[in-house]
Amino acid sequence: MSTASLGLLAVGWVLGWVLAGRRLVLPAIGARAGEAGASSVSVVVPARNEARRLPELLRCLATLDPTPGEVVVVDDESTDGTAALARAAGVDVVPSSPPPGWTGKAAACQRGADTSTGDVMVFLDADTTPGPRAVAALAAAARGGELVSAHPRHRVERPYEYLSMGPAVVTVLAGGLGPSPRWRWWRRPVAFGPAIAVRRDVYERFGGHAAVHGDLVEDLALAGAADRAGVPVRAQLAGDLISYRMYPEGLRPLLHGWGRNLARGAGATPLLRLVATVLWVVAALHSGLVLGVDRGWLSVLCYAAFAAQFAVVARRVGRFSPVAAALHPLALAAFVVLFCWSFVLVVHRQSVQWRGRKVEVGV
Repeated sequence: MSTASLGLLAVGWVLGWVLAGRRLVLPAIGARAGEAGASSVSVVVPARNEARRLPELLRCLATLDPTPGEVVVVDDESTDGTAALARAAGVDVVPSSPPPGWTGKAAACQRGADTSTGDVMVFLDADTTPGPRAVAALAAAARGGELVSAHPRHRVERPYEYLSMGPAVVTVLAGGLGPSPRWRWWRRPVAFGPAIAVRRDVYERFGGHAAVHGDLVEDLALAGAADRAGVPVRAQLAGDLISYRMYPEGLRPLLHGWGRNLARGAGATPLLRLVATVLWVVAALHSGLVLGVDRGWLSVLCYAAFAAQFAVVARRVGRFSPVAAALHPLALAAFVVLFCWSFVLVVHRQSVQWRGRKVEVGV
């Protein structure tokens, strides 16, 4: 192995741990602690054509302990019976149609916020599976006045879903975890859209989803709007409290889903952190290339070091097989392909079909 290769691997491996930081997980709370103010919590679920995934979420919401004050499903012009399923489950359903210049999800979230009555709002995507205390934990974390989000843990049931492993790991490394950072040149406030909680008065202070009505990556934009208004932003892992299965409908939704997010997310990452993330990806891929060329003990050691590092971070964000984590060059190669596809969508095509609606993704 050349000195240059060894230097790249060493720098990349160290950067990986720097980017990963501490494992920050949304604190779980007991039933009694969650009972305080539970009636003032509103759960808002934006939903467009979610008939396949919504029933599982509604089943979970029915078993919450303690029970929130209300659950509002916002039907974003669904054509698959989403609204009927929600009504049959006994939750409030309100219709939403995005005004010109609004994305569907931003409009649905704002509509849900305007319709709900709780002092604390918990926004959950329809593909999330919250545990009995998840909503109480999110609400408790938000009562201090922060915009709080939790990254759900990925569940994988079909082989193609492992294509999300690399993007999931890189997204968390590039975004970072924790409270609003002191050094914006290294990390900016981020939020994970599938599970967000905020007090109503805080939400209104920074303008809510209306402040980011046309932004495709509304969760990052929401964190930025809150930060500019002086609202602290905290991003954490959900741990065992919340999980989700991304793109169970098949490969095409996975391609379009990551395609509309990755390039835009990279554009919101501070330059120094973006460079560090790129170096880590290149070094991790290089560890596989070196092993393929040179089977010496040093090459094996470097590959094993990156495999172990990747496994640690991947375990934070998903229930991924250790064997898949050991094949980290394949996962990161898939990320590179998906990122290139995202770049093509954003720069060239500037639009994508998403749940039966044309979504503008261009700059």
